[in-house]
Amino acid sequence: INSKFVTIMSSPDKVLLPPNVDPIRYSICLTPDLEKFTYEGTTTVSVNVTSPTTTIHMHAKELSFWSATYTDSSTGVKQDAKSITVQIKETVVIFTFPTSINPGSGSLHIVFSGLLNNQMAGFYRSGYTDIHGHRKIMASTQFESLDARRAFPCWDEPSRKSIFSVTLNVPVELTAFSNMPELSCKTLEGGKIKEIVYMDTPVMSSYLVAFCVGEFDYVQSLTENGVLVRVYTPPGKSSSGTFALECACKTLDLYDGFFGVEYPLPKLDMVGIPEFAMGAMENWGLVTYREVDVLVDPIKASSNQKQRVCTVVTHELAHQWFGNLTTMEWWNALFLNEGFARFMEFISVNHLFPEWNIWNEFVQSVYTLALGLDAMKTSHPIECTVNHPDEINSIFDAISYAKGASLLRMVSNYLGDDVFIGGIQAYLTKFSYDNAKSGDLWSALGEFSGKDVPGMMVPWTSQTGFPVIHISDDGSTSTERFLASGEKGEGSWPCPIVFQDGEKIILDDSNKSAVEKKIKTLLTDSFFKINAGQNGFFRVNYSVRQWEKLADVMVPGKLSTIDRLGLISDCFALGKAGYIPVTVPLNLVKSFGEIAELDEYVIWQELSEQMRGLASLYKDEPFFPKFQKLMAGMFSKQAELLGWEKKEGENENLGSMRAAVFAALGAADDAGTAQTAQKLFNEYAAGGDAVQADLRQIVYKLALKQDEEGVMRVLMDLYRRTDFPEEQRNLMLTLGQVQNAGLHAEVREWALWSGEVRIQDITYPLSTLGSSNQANSDSAWKYFQNNYDKLLSRFNNMWPAVAAMMSRGGSGGQQKVDEINAFFKVKPVGSAKRRVEQGCEALLLRFGRLERDRKVLEKYLN
Repeated sequence: INSKFVTIMSSPDKVLLPPNVDPIRYSICLTPDLEKFTYEGTTTVSVNVTSPTTTIHMHAKELSFWSATYTDSSTGVKQDAKSITVQIKETVVIFTFPTSINPGSGSLHIVFSGLLNNQMAGFYRSGYTDIHGHRKIMASTQFESLDARRAFPCWDEPSRKSIFSVTLNVPVELTAFSNMPELSCKTLEGGKIKEIVYMDTPVMSSYLVAFCVGEFDYVQSLTENGVLVRVYTPPGKSSSGTFALECACKTLDLYDGFFGVEYPLPKLDMVGIPEFAMGAMENWGLVTYREVDVLVDPIKASSNQKQRVCTVVTHELAHQWFGNLTTMEWWNALFLNEGFARFMEFISVNHLFPEWNIWNEFVQSVYTLALGLDAMKTSHPIECTVNHPDEINSIFDAISYAKGASLLRMVSNYLGDDVFIGGIQAYLTKFSYDNAKSGDLWSALGEFSGKDVPGMMVPWTSQTGFPVIHISDDGSTSTERFLASGEKGEGSWPCPIVFQDGEKIILDDSNKSAVEKKIKTLLTDSFFKINAGQNGFFRVNYSVRQWEKLADVMVPGKLSTIDRLGLISDCFALGKAGYIPVTVPLNLVKSFGEIAELDEYVIWQELSEQMRGLASLYKDEPFFPKFQKLMAGMFSKQAELLGWEKKEGENENLGSMRAAVFAALGAADDAGTAQTAQKLFNEYAAGGDAVQADLRQIVYKLALKQDEEGVMRVLMDLYRRTDFPEEQRNLMLTLGQVQNAGLHAEVREWALWSGEVRIQDITYPLSTLGSSNQANSDSAWKYFQNNYDKLLSRFNNMWPAVAAMMSRGGSGGQQKVDEINAFFKVKPVGSAKRRVEQGCEALLLRFGRLERDRKVLEKYLN
């Protein structure tokens, strides 16, 4: 802060700005300097004052203020601020004027400046190397949730919607764009700078404003309704934007019909940013992405990469309605944005690529992810109180995204798709260009359907967790909160039960007898399963005898893929929590090694993850070789049917299945798998053909196990020579898995401090460095403690992930948790608080399971 009449203060936390001044329209002009990493700015805000005041409060962070002038629209009288007070902790600036400002309209003109920081927040800079090997700088924005204030002074709250006019003054040779199309462009005096004025935005929240400045290529197309869509890429890489462009155009057309409200802007730009903290950001009309989430190499990309890009693009475009057109009133209802976008991405992808069977993947990845996190004591309600910025950032997690999406899928199934869509259209129409609460969504669905949707859904959004329904041999039921610890949990949820004949009954106190009566009619069948289609957000625990009957029908053809998947997920989760013996899920899948035809990808992905999780837990036990033998027997037949080579015309899901199956065999130390992986890697390292995209990570991992130092050097060299984001990710994930203590330390130093790993990508090596083995996990935690200040300074915007990943795993159980808690009593945990707490709980659960099940599993294997 450089102006002589600016006062800096530090005050207690404060959530909302005073309501007596409302923004109507911002006129923002910024002049960035990509060499000095600074920018000059002015903003003129048209406001409405509702009560007399001598002060105007706005949000601001890391900005320097030079002057502020208020003009009364009715009198034309101007007055300069007599003081400008910056409250650093609150990130608030207070402009104090000599005389009282009367109610009515006026304008506030502010002159300020800021830094193009390197923290991937606010208006920030990214560095990259172009196709000619030259180092370049670009500037872009990331404002969600509370960083618009880091670029310009504003009312940085979702409900303080306004119109935004943006002007950028940039070097003539660069490209610059914002939310809206250009209104005018002219070269300024001197011929080096051009002034670009953009059209006014619709009324929207501050966190959705965006602008980018740099060098770009692009591909473009028009939607059926005439919206111009462009994908901007680094120069020379425009072909890698084609797949995302095709997905975007088709998705906008789909959503126009689905939501009953056409996309309201004339254009949609999508931009790959070299350094980006999030996966993507849904800025209205200018969606920004990590390069790995929008670019698809037409030759090298794996099937997983194509699916990843398609789901991220469709997710962000769903936000153009849910989030942008209709916005949650405050961050406690974040799931209205993120849960709905996650749900809609699967509707869209299923429409674009029905052959992917994407709803199976929803159950395997989204639904089970949410159940896993929500089973922990450290979970939180979907709708919870958040005030401080650290609290807001912590709820951008699987509860808001995955549980939110799962609950929307549950209520859609309960109401029926057509009724659900009708209710959604009514909701969007009513709250267009406005803010809403979760109750508004449930009310709209209830009014349209004629059912008590609020009564059914409020318990799901207001309580932490979900139920497990226990079914006894006589058909009676009981429910309790499912906890990963197996402890008795509390809570009450109305559970919409779907039976295999299609009948739907809500299990609650009033309908318990009806559900049990229905179940008793099924007891004489060879088997039965409730929660058909796995739409209900709960787990089901059958009696041991019923689980034995279900084991007989787990082969393909007896149940749908989703129902088989749901049984595997439920049974393993129940076994890990101790509700049933850990041997029950192993018996459920005991016949899988005998399946003689290619099965469904998601079944084997789920089984691979479950078995590899058990392998990781018991890898130091004397009986582990017997467990590996059991594991190899499960997967060897599917591996034989798949082979290592992709077959012409095969379903793209088989590439992902191949990776899952061989990953399991690698964990089982299958000799043939290891030999083939080593052969493929050696041929590639010697200059031969690249490893098939879907198999690269597992081939790299298995090669590393056999020659750590030699393969590590090759992998680092490959990393330095590739600019392909998916390949970089595979290499970083693999390098973090080194077991040797010296090599582990070397990779850690390289990842954290060499500058070769972008800050945005640090989670890839850390996710494996922090848990490669107990000794290395302990080493990572000790390193974190010794370098806390340095790590916090460099990785501030990635802090939750860095702190959580470097403190998890290792030895000690409760002793390790006590040590972590003691450390963070001295050093602030900040925005990593929830992630660290969840890591501590996971550590205790892991040690508890190990002690509880060790002898049971040993006896079973013997």
